[in-house]
Amino acid sequence: MLKSELKKFAQQVILDKVDELDKACTFPVDHIKQLADMGILGALVPEEYDGAGLDLIGFVVSLEEMSKVCASLATVIAAHNAFFVYPILKYGNDGLKKKYLPAAVTGEIIGGFACTGTHETKVEKSGAGCTINGTNPFVLNAAANGPFTAFLPKSEGSVLACVIDRDAHIEQDDTNSVLGLKSAGIHRVSFKDFTLPEHNVLSTPAQGNAIQNETLTIASISLAAVLVGIAQGACDEAIKYAKERVQFAQPIISFGMVREKIALMATRIEASRQLVYNAAMLCDAGKKVQPSASIARYFAGETAVEVTDEAIQIFGGYGYMKDYPVERYFRDAQTVNVIGGTPAMHKELIAQETIG
Repeated sequence: MLKSELKKFAQQVILDKVDELDKACTFPVDHIKQLADMGILGALVPEEYDGAGLDLIGFVVSLEEMSKVCASLATVIAAHNAFFVYPILKYGNDGLKKKYLPAAVTGEIIGGFACTGTHETKVEKSGAGCTINGTNPFVLNAAANGPFTAFLPKSEGSVLACVIDRDAHIEQDDTNSVLGLKSAGIHRVSFKDFTLPEHNVLSTPAQGNAIQNETLTIASISLAAVLVGIAQGACDEAIKYAKERVQFAQPIISFGMVREKIALMATRIEASRQLVYNAAMLCDAGKKVQPSASIARYFAGETAVEVTDEAIQIFGGYGYMKDYPVERYFRDAQTVNVIGGTPAMHKELIAQETIG
C-alpha cells in the first residue's frame, strides 16, 4: 500500500516538476511539505514523537519509488531521516529528541548532514563546549537552512558526533556546483569561531566512531535504495524510448543489441533491489547488518552508474541532451554513489569482513 501511494505521488505530483526543479537548482519545498502531510518526512521518527514509525524496509521502498522519478527529493528525505533523525533518536538526550524530532516530522525543520571525508575543520575545546573553524563543501539539505548533524574529526583520531544549529558564526555559499542532485540543496558551509554547546554533542570521545559507523550503515542502505530507484527509472525510460524509436522500418526494441542491454540492466537492478531489501530486513530484525549494508550500497551504486550509462547508449545522441531524463539520471547516479562513502570505502569494508 505504501509503495502504491508513493508511486502515485511521484507520477502525479513530482513528475511534471522534476526537470524544472533540476534546471533551476530549486530546493523542492512544496513537495517536502506534501510528504510531511503524508507522514514520509518523519518516516523513521517513532509515533511517540508524532512520526510514522516505519521500519527500514518500509522506508527503503518509499525512497525507491520517489527516486524512480526524482532522486533529489528522495535524497533529501533519506538525508533528513538517516543522517539527521536516526543518530538523534538513537543517541540524543531527551532534550535533543524533544527539540528536533517533532519538528522534523512536520517539516518545521529539515535536518541536514555535513558529509564525512570532506571536512576542512578544526575543533578545539572551549569552556563547556567546543569551538569549530573551517569549511565543509558538501552539506546535505543545506538549502533548508536548518540544523544538521556532523561527525567532526578531532586531533587524537576520535570523532565528535554532534548536532549543529545555525547562527551568525555559520556562513553558507548557495552556489550549486554539484554534478547531480541539482535540487537537493547541497552547499558549502563555513564555520568562524562557532561555539558548539555541550548539550548538542551526541557522543563521548569513545563513542564517536561507533555512532558514525552505525549512522553511515543506516544511511548506506537508504541511499542504496535511492540508487536502485535511479537505475529503474533510467531503464524504464530506455525501454519506452526503444519502443518508440524507429530505424530501418522497425522499432529499435527489436534489435538484439538493445534487447541484450535491457536484459543485463534488468538483471542488475533486480539483484541490487534484493540486496537492499535483505540489508533492510536484517536491520529490522536486529541482526548484524554492516557487511550486508556495504555490499548492497556498493553493488547498487555500480548498477546505477552502469545502467544509466547503458540507457544513454540506447538513446544515442539524444541521451546526452537535457531534453531527455536519462542525462539527469546519469548525473544523479554519479553523485549519490559518493555520498556518505565512496565505492572504494565500501569495498574495503567488504574485504575486511570477508577476510576476517
